[in-house]
Amino acid sequence: MSRRNEFSHIIGGIVLVLGMHILATLILGTFAYLESLLAYQYGIRIFQLIFAIYIFGIGITQVIYIIPILLRLKRQEKFALMKGVIIGAIFTALLNGGCWIWVINLTS
Repeated sequence: MSRRNEFSHIIGGIVLVLGMHILATLILGTFAYLESLLAYQYGIRIFQLIFAIYIFGIGITQVIYIIPILLRLKRQEKFALMKGVIIGAIFTALLNGGCWIWVINLTS
């Protein structure tokens, strides 16, 4: 595999992670919104709690959907795409950790 082709697969893996974050946010946000419409009748707020945990802890909760993708890519021997997914997940975790450090410094 050429270096140019490998680089494009790595960028594709990073974009794949970004797309999975957007998709997970849309799905959980939709469930949380629908639940908020019905919450006063049934008193259930589980999706709102899950959505809040996901948004504030995306660096940790991304493991739920990153590990299965990595295992599938390893089985298919798409190692360049796998590198991109790992890089995208690390970027997400570092950005999330940096934001938490910033919030803690603002509040203390």
